[in-house]
Amino acid sequence: MRLFIATPVTLPLYNAIKRDLSRFVEGKWVEGWNLHLTHKFIGEDEPKKYEIPIKVPNEKIKINGIGMFGNKVLYLKADSENIDSINSQINELFNLENDKPFKAHITLCRIKDIKDKKFFDEIKKWENKTFEVPFEVYLYKSTLTKKGPVYEKIYKY
Repeated sequence: MRLFIATPVTLPLYNAIKRDLSRFVEGKWVEGWNLHLTHKFIGEDEPKKYEIPIKVPNEKIKINGIGMFGNKVLYLKADSENIDSINSQINELFNLENDKPFKAHITLCRIKDIKDKKFFDEIKKWENKTFEVPFEVYLYKSTLTKKGPVYEKIYKY
């Protein structure tokens, strides 16, 4: 089973962001109900191995600003006082490698083409928008379909 550990994210302004920016880019926008902050992608494994409690901080995750990984991924920046500790706990508790540096973010769009350079000016409009989301952490099952991935929460930490 394809697994990952993440915090679900509900963004009241997601449709406005998507509507505003999609004029300038061609790409695959994440479905609103699939928005999440990935703490750790596990891959193919048995879920029972990961159904062990971790310490989830009693705080909110702050969503503050927008960014890009190269010109390929548009995301919202995420932060909290203890967000890095979740990644560390997961790696230690489940004996997983820290295969790449953890950068807390919520993927919005996987960009295929930037149709208009005005896109870079437009994303600046969203740089100072801030939101908060509950710090909840779940083990997810990911099923790949022709219409895109389907995520299912299977364990709450």
